[in-house]
Amino acid sequence: MSWQAIWSEGRAYRVPPVACDTPLRAMTLLLELIGPKKPTPPRGRSVARDIPLRLWQGAREGAGAICLYLMPDGALRLLHGEIDLRTEPGTLRAGETLSLRYIACSEGRSDLLEVTNHDQDRVQVQRSGLQQQATLADALPRDPRFLTVAHVAAVASSAIAANALPGIESGAMVATAEGTRPVDALRPGDRLLDDTGSAHPLRWIEARPRLCLGRAAPMCLRAPYFGLVRDLVVTPQTRLLQTGPMVDYLCGTEAVLATAADLATGRAVTRDRSKPMRMFYHMMLDDPACIRVENSPIETVHLGDVLALGDQEISKAASPVAADTTPSLPLLDRAAARALVTAHGKAA
Repeated sequence: MSWQAIWSEGRAYRVPPVACDTPLRAMTLLLELIGPKKPTPPRGRSVARDIPLRLWQGAREGAGAICLYLMPDGALRLLHGEIDLRTEPGTLRAGETLSLRYIACSEGRSDLLEVTNHDQDRVQVQRSGLQQQATLADALPRDPRFLTVAHVAAVASSAIAANALPGIESGAMVATAEGTRPVDALRPGDRLLDDTGSAHPLRWIEARPRLCLGRAAPMCLRAPYFGLVRDLVVTPQTRLLQTGPMVDYLCGTEAVLATAADLATGRAVTRDRSKPMRMFYHMMLDDPACIRVENSPIETVHLGDVLALGDQEISKAASPVAADTTPSLPLLDRAAARALVTAHGKAA
């Protein structure tokens, strides 16, 4: 893991190294913050001036420091050396939660600005294509007070790829044709059992470290809900199989999928921020299916999940069929998933 500094709510989970001026091939800054209110106008003025609000400034002197501004029209503007990127107006309003992932690249190949407004369910991605030799000092906060603006902040000495994929935590037990095995021990070619007992060959599996703070925190599925034999930690994007009379009544079908994040309205599913970093495993079959993890049916990653992240390892010339890019069953939206949770709660 290449995170060199991590803060949450002002608390340092990983203190930055003393030497922060070493040139890096790539550097990543991750921030999560809540849109601030407009400043109160001073006495004698009825309206506050529309001026940019500085949300973050790096410790490096001069133009090499990363500066992030909230513009009067709600756009975000990021300055870093010759890089000048600006999002669309209305990107961030007061009270809204926003995540930012910025990658600087000395070769100009993997640079990226990804901005996610969780309340608007809106993602914006931009690239400058410019070479930018960065150091940790470019991104580390110049003043500790910036850590009160961003309730989550992290700086890495490499390019951190997006990891918003369905996944299960290291140590989880998966049903295979040869018996139950820890996910850490699985290899491509192993045959995994689905909810009907059918075996499917595992085609791809990858372990990816994940920063588990703020909105990126994983979900803890509590046993004995969902048929679990013990608690299971999954990424928020993980899709769970839902069946039973209530599903048939509300959804008009025998089985549906719901993401773990959308089910987090009761005791069965909660956010788990107990560890700042965890390792998650992501698996793909020939076709997506609900494999048994800790005795609970959980859908595997499909190609559409990977393509949505813009994974550079996937060829742009690939032409996947619809079955490769869609879930194996109907996927409930957030409102429907929470209605199902409420109905289960009333019936209990």
